[in-house]
Amino acid sequence: MFFMLLAFVLIYRYFTIHTYNFVLLILIVLTILILLFYMISILSIYYIYKYNGRNKIIRNFAGTGMRALLPFSIFLADIFKTKKDLLRKFYIDFNNAMVNASGRRYLPKNVLILLPHCLQYSECGYKITNNTENCRRCGRCSIGKILKIAEEREVEVCIVTGGTAARNIVKRINPELIFAVACERDLTSGIVEVGKIPVIGLINDRPNGPCYNTTVDVESLKQRLDEILEV
Repeated sequence: MFFMLLAFVLIYRYFTIHTYNFVLLILIVLTILILLFYMISILSIYYIYKYNGRNKIIRNFAGTGMRALLPFSIFLADIFKTKKDLLRKFYIDFNNAMVNASGRRYLPKNVLILLPHCLQYSECGYKITNNTENCRRCGRCSIGKILKIAEEREVEVCIVTGGTAARNIVKRINPELIFAVACERDLTSGIVEVGKIPVIGLINDRPNGPCYNTTVDVESLKQRLDEILEV
């Protein structure tokens, strides 16, 4: 919008009245189309989020609109000093609704569970980011329970230290669906970055602050995992 206004000022300053009127008409039409796009996007997002609609055209339009609205919404949140995590949580919930609305189920071998290393008990002496078999499943953190659930369903689990490690693993394994546990910021950026790979996001709990002895609702993880697995 800023660049459109800038173009309008330059044209007004340096071009004839006929050129000015023509370009002004184009700008008006473009503005109407942009506003129409956002209006339809908002209605599509509401339809998917509220009614879990399975219409593919509406889902595609809602997804495109959400990706376009998210950066602008985060920008406004910065300006008005509001909590960006609320917007991110809505985006994650909407993304999950989009994946569920597709109605598709996935074979366990095509699903990847990504867990953040901050789920691990901070005083644990075993390194599990490269090898989950090192986990002793002592019960001090939720990772042991998640590994048991994944083993029973034959789903691969990777524990990552950050976004770069997660991207490398996704590129190497190339799953058809990712089940990710992380904070709102990491989940949002991850969903955007993986592009066409569907992601089910589950926000972790942070009773001790960010990135330290975090937890997750294991029963909710189990339930959501069973909802997308093909039996």
